[in-house]
Amino acid sequence: MQFRLSLLVSILMACALAACASSGNDSIAEATGESVARNLQKGRTTQAEVRKLYGDPMKTSFKSNGFESWEYEFVRMQSRPTNFIPYVNLVHSGADGEKKSLVIFFDRGKVVQDYTMSNSKVEVSTGLITK
Repeated sequence: MQFRLSLLVSILMACALAACASSGNDSIAEATGESVARNLQKGRTTQAEVRKLYGDPMKTSFKSNGFESWEYEFVRMQSRPTNFIPYVNLVHSGADGEKKSLVIFFDRGKVVQDYTMSNSKVEVSTGLITK
């Protein structure tokens, strides 16, 4: 009986560890507000330098005044342990994670005017009982 319980716990832990997913721009996966501040200097860093640092943006926007913004996003999710328990996962399952966003604003000269970096918690719930 003890062996079966240990085996079940080991299998559940292995499934939980294996059930990670990420999406978005890997270049900001480990970025922090401090690292972005070291890399981007307002009034000095050019679009070409930003592209070398972070790659192509996920989204670009243009304003009528000639200004442009680039958006980068990275999401890392971890499945909940209940996802791997038969029948329980029908009632409550999902994933928890973190989302990072970096938005960079450029002036007409294609130089960084401003930027913002944010981190937020992300939660996805499925099943009969959701938050």
